[in-house]
This record gives sequence, structure tokens and C-alpha cells, in this order.
Amino acid sequence: MKNFIYILIAALFMAGCSYKNEAINLHAYKGEYSGEIAPKNKAVYLRSVTDARANKHVIGSIYKGGEKYQNFNSNVDFATKYKEGLGYALDIAGFNKVSNPNDATLIMDVVIKDIAVVYNDKNFDKNLKGSIEIEVKIDRGHTVTTQSFQQKASKWIAPSYESKDIEPFLYSLFADSINDIASRLTRY
Repeated sequence: MKNFIYILIAALFMAGCSYKNEAINLHAYKGEYSGEIAPKNKAVYLRSVTDARANKHVIGSIYKGGEKYQNFNSNVDFATKYKEGLGYALDIAGFNKVSNPNDATLIMDVVIKDIAVVYNDKNFDKNLKGSIEIEVKIDRGHTVTTQSFQQKASKWIAPSYESKDIEPFLYSLFADSINDIASRLTRY
């Protein structure tokens, strides 16, 4: 009986002290676009947004003591979130979003190529780094242009292995990326 109590106490202690990695969420785009406004009557058709990453659930890594400790995971459908956010930013930027590609002056296809958020506990300067790589194909009827967008950011956060501490950073990467695309489209 004495051994059973020791095993029970050890099990409770281990379960209480272990790290529980929660999946990271991404909040909806809040309409923070403040860039240039599109020329009047510029019609855009957002044909598709696809997530081309090999593993759509892993969005980064945690490094502890210089070695990879664990992955940041997410169950978010980033393609859907990105399409909603980009559509909202295009509205704010003054584009006329159409539902028929024949009515559009610009037809867009967006591909999410990579999402990487890395937390490193060894760095005293900026221990959280992230990047999002997006490819946008713009069809203007007579020409198709492909542009690559890479949004990078870094900052220092208090030592943490909690997913909730990473979510605002991931949101700001996505919002900045969406704003960059909408702003560049106003020049077409």
C-alpha cells in the first residue's frame, strides 16, 4: 500500500508539471488596412486561396536549450481565414469585389507557401521570430503576373511555452501580410 501511494503521488506530480501544448488559433482579420485606396471601379475576383504547405498543422517550433523541444500546432484552416481577411481588406481598400471572373479587371490566386514561428529560449534580444511566405498570381486578361510576399517579424517575449502567448504575434504577421497584398494591388 505504501508503494502505491508513492506511485500515485509521483504520477500526480508528473502530470501536473508536464507541458500541455494547445493548438494555436488565428483570430479573424479585424480590418486594420490603412494603405492606399484602389482606383475607382477597379473590380477584383479572388478566385482561390490555397495552403500549399506539406504539413498544414505544424506552424513552427519551440527550441529549448538549443535543441528542438516541440512544435507549434494549429487546427486552423489558414486558407479560409486568409481568404476572408484578404476579402475584407480589399473591401476597405476600395476594390469592387465581384463574384464572376468575367466582370473582373484583376483575377487573383493566392498560395500560402510557408508559415514559420520559432521560439528560442537562448536569445536575450528577440526570442520569437516568424515569417509567412505568400505567392499571388494576378491575371489581368492579357498578362499574368506572379508576385512573392514574405512577411517577417521578431520580438522578445517573456519566457513561455504557452500557445496563447504566440497567437497575437501570428495574427500580426497575417494582418501585415494581408495589408501588404491589398496595398500593392492598388497600384495595378
